[in-house]
Amino acid sequence: MKLTTLVLLSLLLCCCKSEKTSSIVTLDVLTPNGPELKNLSEIASDIQYIPLETTPKALMKFVMNLKATEDKYYFNTILELLCFDKNGKFLYKLDSQGRGPEEYTYLSDYDLLPEKNLVIVLASVSGKLLFYNETDSGFKYIRKLNVKVHPHYCDFIPDQDNILLTYTTADGENKFQCIVINQEGDTLFKRPNYYKFNRISKVVMGFNIDNVINRINKTLSIKGFLTDTMFTITSDYKFVPYKILNTAGYGINADFLANVPPPDPNSGSPAAKFLMLSEILDVDRYLLFRYYYEKVAKWNVYDKNSGITSFFDAKNLLVDDISGGINIEPKFCYDGVLYSWTDALTFKKFMSEKSGKSDEFKNLKRADEVKRLAESIKEDDNHILIVITPKK
Repeated sequence: MKLTTLVLLSLLLCCCKSEKTSSIVTLDVLTPNGPELKNLSEIASDIQYIPLETTPKALMKFVMNLKATEDKYYFNTILELLCFDKNGKFLYKLDSQGRGPEEYTYLSDYDLLPEKNLVIVLASVSGKLLFYNETDSGFKYIRKLNVKVHPHYCDFIPDQDNILLTYTTADGENKFQCIVINQEGDTLFKRPNYYKFNRISKVVMGFNIDNVINRINKTLSIKGFLTDTMFTITSDYKFVPYKILNTAGYGINADFLANVPPPDPNSGSPAAKFLMLSEILDVDRYLLFRYYYEKVAKWNVYDKNSGITSFFDAKNLLVDDISGGINIEPKFCYDGVLYSWTDALTFKKFMSEKSGKSDEFKNLKRADEVKRLAESIKEDDNHILIVITPKK
């Protein structure tokens, strides 16, 4: 009887281990197992072009990132945080650049706690966290919190008031990958930097992509710079692996970063020989990631329903066969929605040069909206936000 029980327990443990292991999906970056994508409708059910109101107070040349709530869009331009309603009407902005106690040098990151009308801003250089109350007329300063080691990103933990601070791993010096603090600054959790290294070279390289944070509904995920593994972060701060973007050893490693050669204008960037992931966008059905390797840039699109990874060219992008607008490259995601944007001049030029009639597209209502938008906006108007609804 005892032997039978032990055998059953062993089988049960093996099954549990197998199930846990099989839940981690490995995607080979360079060898997708699916076809090439050409049209947006292959991964999206709808698209909407929203012209952002043009006013002297809300002219944007660059968007570092965007976030959305039920009724608003927020754009970080590094210098300002601008707020628009869902129709593109400008509402107000945070414009406190400076060196004063209530100001920031540059706005490197931010996050929102809509249910409490709370906004946090991470000020680069100074390493301050600034807290603001969002009112009907704008952002009202509350207080600041000094952070000893300057993080790169700040995110509210879903369903909590606590804050995830994430640090760069590219310089090899930070002791932690991320920590969780409460709003008083008390440390609740620390995750070590498992890729810490001693830098020998005096050359320090900066990268567009370091730690990548994504949010789908109430789940945060993170992928570190020197690892292929993506983790979800639980409410009690456990890091659970769930996907591996297998770069087959071609990605940048700690040894290279510790020994970066001096720049040579004749040979280009010393990092050019490595496979570089430049975007990772995670929504309910799809995981999209852009990479550059051997002078070729591509997007991979993993379908979580089918297990198939398709791809599209990062130069030609996806044809908007839904509404007839510009070719689409997703640039941001937030809570399951994909976003892109374009300047008015590029949009008008594309629409004037393209051939085809509105009735050739899959959504005639959207096609008519896009056509009328191209006719109504001016070349120097503010940017156009593109909202892409992925298939379920």
